[in-house]
Amino acid sequence: MTNVSIEKVSEFLSSEGEVINSIWDDEAAGVAMAQELCPEKPYCSVRQWVLVDLDISDDKKAMVTEQGFQPVLLYAHAVVTDSARRFEPGDWVRSTLLVDLKSNCLFETQNSVYILLGVGSRKAADPAVVASIF
Repeated sequence: MTNVSIEKVSEFLSSEGEVINSIWDDEAAGVAMAQELCPEKPYCSVRQWVLVDLDISDDKKAMVTEQGFQPVLLYAHAVVTDSARRFEPGDWVRSTLLVDLKSNCLFETQNSVYILLGVGSRKAADPAVVASIF
């Protein structure tokens, strides 16, 4: 892994990014939609979330999309509920690559669906910076 300076990590964590409002603040409505749209996947509801657009070359983006993914990760500062009990309330979480983003409120990965509650943000970052945080 590439060495990443503490300044780059700090800049990523403290930068504002584009503010995004989820359609839900109420967890129950998000859970109902997640179970309706992705019934085979466990859900994890989160707050204080960031959609991270990975700053990668066009060649790497093409490789990612050819495999059915988008070069976007989710980082959330606060898990509310995890149906599979992988995370405790209050834990942070970083997802795998995005498969589908539904209405700025359901972030679907290959194995899970994350329910985005309240206000979050979107920003770009080098994958090495994101990986070094966790």
